[in-house]
Amino acid sequence: MSLPRRPAVAVLALLAAVLSGRAFADAFVDSLADSLADSLTGAAERASGAANAQRGNDLAFATGHLAPASDCAFAASHVDPDGRARRASVSRVTRVMAASHPAGAASSPGLTGVVSHVRRVLQNYVDEEIFGAIDAAGVTPAPPSSDAEFLRRATLDLTGRIPDAATVTAFLADPAADKRSRMIDTLLASDAFVDRWAQFFDDVFRNTSNADSGQLFFAGRNALHAYFVEALRSKKPYDLIARELVAGAGLNTANGQANFAVRNIQQNGPAQDTYDNLGASVGSAFLGTNAIFCTSCHNGSGHLDSINLWGSTVRRQDFWGMSAFFAKTRIPRSGTQFPNYTYTVLDDPALPDYRLNTTTGNKTDRTSAYYTTVPAGMTQIAPAYLRTPTNPPGGAPQPGEGYRAAMGRILTADPQFARATVNTLWKEMFTLGIVEPADGFDLLRQDPANPPPGAWTIQPTHPNLLTRLADDFTGHGFDLRYILSVMAKSSAYQLSSFYPGTWNDASTALFARHFPRRLRAEELFDAITKATNVPASLTVSGATGPVAWAGQLPDVNEPGSSSIRNFLDTFMRGDRDSEPRSSQFSISQSLSLMNDSVVVIPRTRNSAAGSAVNKLIAANATPAVIVETLYVSTLSRRPSSDELAKGVALFSNLAAGQTKTTVAEDLQFTLLNKLDFIFNY
Repeated sequence: MSLPRRPAVAVLALLAAVLSGRAFADAFVDSLADSLADSLTGAAERASGAANAQRGNDLAFATGHLAPASDCAFAASHVDPDGRARRASVSRVTRVMAASHPAGAASSPGLTGVVSHVRRVLQNYVDEEIFGAIDAAGVTPAPPSSDAEFLRRATLDLTGRIPDAATVTAFLADPAADKRSRMIDTLLASDAFVDRWAQFFDDVFRNTSNADSGQLFFAGRNALHAYFVEALRSKKPYDLIARELVAGAGLNTANGQANFAVRNIQQNGPAQDTYDNLGASVGSAFLGTNAIFCTSCHNGSGHLDSINLWGSTVRRQDFWGMSAFFAKTRIPRSGTQFPNYTYTVLDDPALPDYRLNTTTGNKTDRTSAYYTTVPAGMTQIAPAYLRTPTNPPGGAPQPGEGYRAAMGRILTADPQFARATVNTLWKEMFTLGIVEPADGFDLLRQDPANPPPGAWTIQPTHPNLLTRLADDFTGHGFDLRYILSVMAKSSAYQLSSFYPGTWNDASTALFARHFPRRLRAEELFDAITKATNVPASLTVSGATGPVAWAGQLPDVNEPGSSSIRNFLDTFMRGDRDSEPRSSQFSISQSLSLMNDSVVVIPRTRNSAAGSAVNKLIAANATPAVIVETLYVSTLSRRPSSDELAKGVALFSNLAAGQTKTTVAEDLQFTLLNKLDFIFNY
């Protein structure tokens, strides 16, 4: 009988078993059970972790080393300073996904060509560092990825979309040895690359129309997104992007870069709260040092001692020096009501330096009654760039130089700017950063030649590689496409996520295999759009017209359609404010994919004009062509011989109510629910 239009889990698993054997069906059901277990135990684990952290804080406080969590929310919430929990989680997901990895279909013509690791080719310095560490540890890495695995991965990572069927077919048939390198160049030159990385910047710089503070509204948000699009399209160097954001001025609806300042406005506090937000945003977004946010209220010592060695040396007065670069900035608002507010960002040399005269707002008192400056009795703080091991202390504006322009100049000359940037880009490409968390750099634990004291360890998994990437990025003019090309063209990036042996979680830090990740919400929506060949029209508030791809949306508050918006929100895209984006898998996501009556089911129907199924039925395609075509367009690979045979068999001996059309519809529907569609391997 035909697959129900709103199938139950058991029905989908049954059809999956028919198509792919029990291995996939078991993995699918197990993944749902695992997701349920996660939902039940995750809260308990978090509570346990928080309790353990609190007990540790209480003990440390008793011995004079750390203030209790109740006194510092930042310290209480950052309980994974070395990324161990993050790496363990990624390794666990990888092991769970291994059972459903498409490379398990050994006879698949789209997945042949896997070779032994001993035949690997060192493409560049990335491979020298990664495979050097793997060999030194005596670990056997995963084999190189197949052509199909590589193509889908690189296309998703670089453009946020899956490859179309014609590209897959041509790529798999191309015998040229340099086809992967050429494909990477093509992806980097595409319009989709611009869309994918503009959305990445939207995430990094928290571009959203409506937040708890720093509201951009529709016009400001759209202007900031348009700035990122144009900067990427024109190949603007990233150091220039950073300087333009930090010093952006003018009307925020016309000059998108001015919204970096607007986004950090603190409406319910004195101006110094806004300056502090800007100083903290520079640290987090550009330097990967979110620990300085902790020092906006107090010295790092006594709060960050067990979390961030460098942060524990930063005084509140040091942080004020960063905030002071913004003290001569005015951001007056115009307009009478939402959503018509606008802001004008101005540099006003007549304004005083950062004043220590507040007792209200979102920070602790800035007066001498609460905080003792060095020297004592200071009433204002002049701009002074934070001291780091690689940057000269006390960087300040030059005569006649604007404060924010000086910040941009000093910031982009700081080696940590390049290090933090390449680490974040590496995480986008490899699922894990060389430093985890990516915004949790401990600047006193980066150099193996100068190891930290006591039980502290070096933070990067590959410190020399991080330095080489940063130096290369700087040496090539902060060219984003160049450094992403270096990463994507490495053999390390092109390892398979399939691991034929027994995986040891300790090898996770070595990047001895590629780590799969669930598609981001927008990626998944666009993958469904491309696989089914049914276009989308997504409305954007305040824009002149709709966009065709979710990857082009400027904000996680869009699109205007509530049904599509609900689908995207189910896949945890966060709010760019207090809720971060998440790649977790859940039962609600599975149910959404199986039941969605707008995004999924109608697009698999023959009745959808021009859809993948519609074209096949109109062409009177044979069952073999239908199966082959739907696998290529949906999973970006050809079916294995077993999958092809079982798929073709579905068209024989049709039950009552079944037709060639309904079987084709059910087949694509099932492929859209396979784990190797939902995950990027």
